[in-house]
Amino acid sequence: MVKYAPREVDLLIVGAGLHGLTMAKTYLQTDPSANILVVDEAASVGGTWARERLYPGLVTNNVFGSYELSDFPLVPEKYGVAGVGHIPGSVAHSYFCDVADYFGITPCLMLRRRVARATLDERWWIVRVECVDGSKEAEDIIARRLVIATGLTSTPSIPQLPGSDRFTGLMLHSKQLKEQAHTLAKCQNVVVLGANKSAWDVCYRAAKSGAQVHMVIRPSGGGPSYVWPRSFFIGPWKVSLAKISATRGFSLFDPTLFGERGAFSWIREFLHRTLVGSWLCQLFWSCLDKHIKSINGYRGNPEVQKLEPWTTPFWMGNSLSIHNYETSWFDLVREGKIHVHIARVTDVSTNSVHIAGETEETLNADAIVCCTGWKAEVPVDIPSTTCDKQYAKAHDEILQRIPYLSSSQRTRNAPPTGQKNQTSETVPAPELYRHIVPCDRDSLRTRNIAFIGMHSCLHAFIVAQAQALWITAFFEDQVNHLRDVDHEVVEYNTALHSAYTRLRRPKELGGSGGKYPDLVFDSLPYVDVLLNDVAVESNRKGSWWRELTEPYRPGDYVGLVDEWLVRTSS
Repeated sequence: MVKYAPREVDLLIVGAGLHGLTMAKTYLQTDPSANILVVDEAASVGGTWARERLYPGLVTNNVFGSYELSDFPLVPEKYGVAGVGHIPGSVAHSYFCDVADYFGITPCLMLRRRVARATLDERWWIVRVECVDGSKEAEDIIARRLVIATGLTSTPSIPQLPGSDRFTGLMLHSKQLKEQAHTLAKCQNVVVLGANKSAWDVCYRAAKSGAQVHMVIRPSGGGPSYVWPRSFFIGPWKVSLAKISATRGFSLFDPTLFGERGAFSWIREFLHRTLVGSWLCQLFWSCLDKHIKSINGYRGNPEVQKLEPWTTPFWMGNSLSIHNYETSWFDLVREGKIHVHIARVTDVSTNSVHIAGETEETLNADAIVCCTGWKAEVPVDIPSTTCDKQYAKAHDEILQRIPYLSSSQRTRNAPPTGQKNQTSETVPAPELYRHIVPCDRDSLRTRNIAFIGMHSCLHAFIVAQAQALWITAFFEDQVNHLRDVDHEVVEYNTALHSAYTRLRRPKELGGSGGKYPDLVFDSLPYVDVLLNDVAVESNRKGSWWRELTEPYRPGDYVGLVDEWLVRTSS
């Protein structure tokens, strides 16, 4: 048998979703002759929006104009839609296919392949790639540079339910909704575990199909998803979550560490480090919270009241949902088609689920859908550099800077946490400098590995483009402040952001609990830092008034790569 030499590539990207395609597109724009390879387990591009994951009724949390590459707009007419409201999942998938074609990424794709492991041999990565269905032999690929773009929604986190092996009905994770959609639509009694966005989607579709639906929410978890209306009014202005969280004036109410420099940093310092400013911040978040909860009308019905979030918009992170359904989700609860249970699962039998909350109940079930999140698994080992002493120092510094982060607590309507019995393996994302690169000395010296999309973020494309450009600059040693930086400074900065993430997004309030960065109102300051690192202008509105009051959209970042190329060539 003839053995062929391993394939060699300049860049191997693991993941063909939003982040993988954005990384490939950016790298090829800076080096059109580069030999790159994009590997993904799925049979199509798109990641979350891959064709095989598009269950009926799937709609993004993003409106048209906010979910697209800056230099390749999503034109609604091309996909046969009006371009009003939230983008359907099928349109998102078609758009990603067009992105791959337009930027020359399609010939670089290796789909239905899984990266089993990646090991570093001096300065080259040896990446073991396996065929998902085993139809072809595994092969080793030699890569000069490696980018992990698998994101946070690739590997399901499935709870270990007592007695689940006895269950005779349909049991699945939300990742399998597309392949099981037809079978699920025939089920008459559906139990949904969890209260995140996918759980709300499943409950809605099952109830509209005629099933009796039970949503089971763990008392020890983060509670119901914080549901935002498609749009709402602040005074005379019609706004949305996407708009206000991408507006610099509103982002100042977030205490993010990424906002400590820049033209408006003095406002943020006043808001978060003075008594008057802290009072104004509290007033802003409290009024916003009351306004949204009033719009949703939780207090008008005892069943609907169970869905009132256990947190406020300040702490929520991306444990949120947009009410982008054709009819009122809450009306299905009022009509008795969806029942909400604040309880833990104690046992599963052949055709039922036993739960314990204020009372013990047995729920008839011919389907159990686990909307229980994801594990942030990566195919490469990253050395941990943050020691306990460093983290303790960083933790204390954060609380000294922003004392009120120690006062996180659930809202009064939240139940006691109770005991935990519904366990699933949780794998935290690697701790990364700038949420992108490992901060150990070797990784910073060799500059041949980076991560993109290891966070949760409402403004996915804006952040992805900035990360992809930063990574490209990092590979070319064009992140100037890293050239002569004290390695201990980088390590401590990473520890500082890790400590901040854990305090800012507590797990019991629906946040990531430090497992990964969770960006909402702090998305824009984060992008500012990344662009400033590579000497690209971050304030792009043209005047201070527009800078403070106009929401940022992907279109504001047209020409990022060209600007960087001009800067580096000069």
